Amino acid sequence: MKNYITLVLLLLGTSLSFGQVTGEWCATDQRIQEQFAADPSLQEMFHQQMMAASQYRHNGEGSRATITVPVVVHIIHDNGAGNISDEQIQSALDVLNEDYNRLNADTTATRTTPDAPFAQEAGSMDMEFKLARIDPDGNCTNGIVRVNAAHLTYNAGEDCKYSSNGGSDLWPRDEYFNIWIVNSIDNGGAQGITLGYAYLPYGGAGGDGYGILMRHDTFGIIETAAGSDGRTLTHEMGHALGLNHIFDAGWGGGNPTGCHTNDCSANGDYSCDTPPQEEANWSCSQTWNSCADVPVGDAYGTDVMDQIENYMSYNACQNMFSRDQVNIMQANFVNISFLAGLIDPSNLIATGVNDPDQLCTAEFEALNRSICSGTVVDFSDFSFHAPNSWTWTISGIEGTDYNYVNGTSATSQEPSVEFLSSGNYDVELEVSDGVTTQTEAKTAYISVIPQPAAIDLIESFEAYTSFATTDQWSTYSAGGSEFEIVEGVSRTGWRSAKLQNYGQSTGNSDELISAPVDLSVIDPTTEQVTLSFRYSYKKRYESNNECLKVFITNDCGDSWVQRKTLCGIQLSSAYQNSAWTPTDIGHWTTVHMTNITSAYFIENFRYKFEFESDNGNNLYLEDINIYKGAPSDELVGIDENGNVIESMSVYPNPTAGNVNVRFAVANGAEATVQVTDLAGKQLQVHEIFAAAGNNLIELTTEGYASGVYLVEVAVGGVSWVERVVVD
Repeated sequence: MKNYITLVLLLLGTSLSFGQVTGEWCATDQRIQEQFAADPSLQEMFHQQMMAASQYRHNGEGSRATITVPVVVHIIHDNGAGNISDEQIQSALDVLNEDYNRLNADTTATRTTPDAPFAQEAGSMDMEFKLARIDPDGNCTNGIVRVNAAHLTYNAGEDCKYSSNGGSDLWPRDEYFNIWIVNSIDNGGAQGITLGYAYLPYGGAGGDGYGILMRHDTFGIIETAAGSDGRTLTHEMGHALGLNHIFDAGWGGGNPTGCHTNDCSANGDYSCDTPPQEEANWSCSQTWNSCADVPVGDAYGTDVMDQIENYMSYNACQNMFSRDQVNIMQANFVNISFLAGLIDPSNLIATGVNDPDQLCTAEFEALNRSICSGTVVDFSDFSFHAPNSWTWTISGIEGTDYNYVNGTSATSQEPSVEFLSSGNYDVELEVSDGVTTQTEAKTAYISVIPQPAAIDLIESFEAYTSFATTDQWSTYSAGGSEFEIVEGVSRTGWRSAKLQNYGQSTGNSDELISAPVDLSVIDPTTEQVTLSFRYSYKKRYESNNECLKVFITNDCGDSWVQRKTLCGIQLSSAYQNSAWTPTDIGHWTTVHMTNITSAYFIENFRYKFEFESDNGNNLYLEDINIYKGAPSDELVGIDENGNVIESMSVYPNPTAGNVNVRFAVANGAEATVQVTDLAGKQLQVHEIFAAAGNNLIELTTEGYASGVYLVEVAVGGVSWVERVVVD
């Protein structure tokens, strides 16, 4: 299967492997200190369990059968960004298995000199990490969970490990080893980039967060991790199985770290064949020796060089675990109950890790699902296990509504499809391995947006009762509420868009996304565009830091650029503990955006509102206006006499007969109501005197072909346009 998403920016064009990033790239020590701060008794507990593990071999034990570890990988992505392929995930496990069994190609680089006699102390775990094939409910799985949660995958932390936040819950840690993959990790204010972290298995072992959290661009060695050595996972797995860094781990107290002469099996990293190292370094110097001290029980009995080859260092020349480190990890699979359960033979049967390949699930995804006409959608196959034939079925007529392109067809594993006609498309995938056939069908999976609306667009949500009944807007929520249309709460007219944010948990991201607007008619040399809108909001608590952001796109939504951010007191300095509902004109704030540059003067311009929650209060949007020229004080049209078109709606819509046009003006005035087709041809026109307040006129659609038409109300020098669909 091809890489699902290739839009990844590697830092300064370089790999994020161990020796190329300075700063706190591993945040495990930080997690340990947080655990100690929350429960000081844990430090002594960690110490006792580490000593027990280090002495395990000295009690005459140490040899054991091959260890097999069932693995589940949770991918937390942003609408495809970071949603790495099955192949990349397997490449990560391949590197892990090589390193833990000392089958890595660079073992010959382990030094054997008198002052660095490390090759003879290198150890092998004799173990294998395998993706699970049966989930906790007994269902077929490929050991990969994919969750679209943009609000959790950047500057990620523990929140991404809980479905209540929109993330992915831990599978039982005594049955599966859990790994979470994200786009970036919160560095906690430390210098540098955090590539990953893990909880040690001692004490509380991180609770429901036990496992590894890593960036996708260091997970594996292909695709988004191309150029990485893949050993961030090797390092973090060492922590998860009980190993400290070989340098000062920051434990302090009565357990000397860094340079020391104390008992090596009860201090530092508790391994006697990893020489003391004063602090982290990123050098691969063959003569690096930061400590002259020789601990009691040291495996070498003399001062030797720093073990830059060790996987628990920060060096780019890593290639080994020591025998004592292997002993500690093996001991923990005996001494720690949930690790013992993880590798129990009965659990290997229950998780299916050794089951043969057999097709059990058809599964597919597409990166873009709400698109403009003419957009190509790439479908990705995630079926498992090992299908060898694929049949795609798409509603509509091939050649009229869609075409297979880029050399693909309905029998390709991952076809590319160009959608031509507006509407919703069902997609079905049937896969087979020659014996078993599986099918996945998704209703209205691809939505092709209608032709762009004309500029001088005014949207006050009067024309529809629900976003589900219009193709002019789409909504998205990452685990929380969604924008909805409500009646009786508005700045103009009688409807507005509401986000029920009161009572919504922290960290949710909710979006309201527009259909295209045609800005190609704008002359960039003489004209400008203004996007204006009104919102109403109060905090729930004074400490709330919620954000309303506005994004725009010039490629129909393939990529978005943020152009407005209102957060915290910028959004509102007022607060109330009860649910917020505006009741007065003064409760609305008008925003004017003039930073829509000429690069966005295209036919399929779109915009979206995104709200990030912080356990705050409700948000309302109203009177969205895109028009030529500089900002005006009012969002709706105003003629030279001060008249205002306050609202307009067209119904029923779609219609198979006549259509009603309802509009409201501030003062009585001459008005023109006309109908045109999308090519601009005038089909009917009516001159009326519009009374102050609401006006209603009925138009006939007799003789009209099925399609989309524009209804325009003009008063003085301003107009309001709405679409109507004739069936």
